[in-house]
Amino acid sequence: MQLENFVSQTLKQIIDGVSSAQSYSETKNAKINPSTARMDGKATDYSFCVETYVPLQGVEFDVAVTVKEVSSTSEGGGDMGEISVTSASQASNQNSSVSRIKFKVPILLPLSK
Repeated sequence: MQLENFVSQTLKQIIDGVSSAQSYSETKNAKINPSTARMDGKATDYSFCVETYVPLQGVEFDVAVTVKEVSSTSEGGGDMGEISVTSASQASNQNSSVSRIKFKVPILLPLSK
């Protein structure tokens, strides 16, 4: 997979995940990445919700992604390209790489009454 595609797909999936969590959070009186979030000038890791001045929690994600590229040649001699399963009659060369994706999502947890 090309780096451009990897970055694009990763960001799209993060956006879809956050969007899905935002829809759920509305049913629980919480907010995911609220538009009213502001950073406090005194500390870079401290943020709060302008509406309530309640501190936001930052949920950090550190995900390891393994990408395997498998090229295989069957006994017939043709290049099979990328495959996920090989049989005993196929010679296989496999390259893999691990990428780390780190990001943080600010959350306003539900307030007790």
